[in-house]
Amino acid sequence: MNTIGTDEAPSKAALAVALKQALATTPLAKVTVSGLAAAAGVNRQTFYSHFSDVYDLARWVFATEVANHIMAHASYDQWADGFSELLNYMQQNHDQAYAVIRSLRHDELERFFHRSLRNMMQVIVGELDDGLTLRPDDREFVIDHYTLAVLGHLLHWLATDMRDNPYVLIERLEFVLHGSVRESLERFAVRA
Repeated sequence: MNTIGTDEAPSKAALAVALKQALATTPLAKVTVSGLAAAAGVNRQTFYSHFSDVYDLARWVFATEVANHIMAHASYDQWADGFSELLNYMQQNHDQAYAVIRSLRHDELERFFHRSLRNMMQVIVGELDDGLTLRPDDREFVIDHYTLAVLGHLLHWLATDMRDNPYVLIERLEFVLHGSVRESLERFAVRA
């Protein structure tokens, strides 16, 4: 996955790196603030100035990296490859991903993924609506519709313990969505 951006506070970035290194050998539930602070070269007070606990740091790392990863592949031609990489990463880091996911309320998890996927879909729709005139609320509806379609499959995949092969899931999503986003935009443009 992508690394935390360099525009973040250096101590936050160092704590993120320390957490990822710790998770390579230690379950999230056994990672300590003291261990992370020492590995990052900061004191406990610095840790607590940024995060309330290890799970808060894990949520921040997860949210930042997932959002960065999604946006790094936010284009019509690349979204499926990027989404596939994301699902594979989550599957390969199953226990750590679920430790973070389970620490979030369902509505927090849904809002987080919705926000990240919607940002991606805005970029995709921006590529595909070239030359079309749509009412702003129709354009927003198309963005929301396709965001919710992808989000629904992602949440179902997570709810079923990542059972389905991510490559098959993404291939099916890409097959269903291919051409339909542009077609939806064109249909709304006719109404405008």
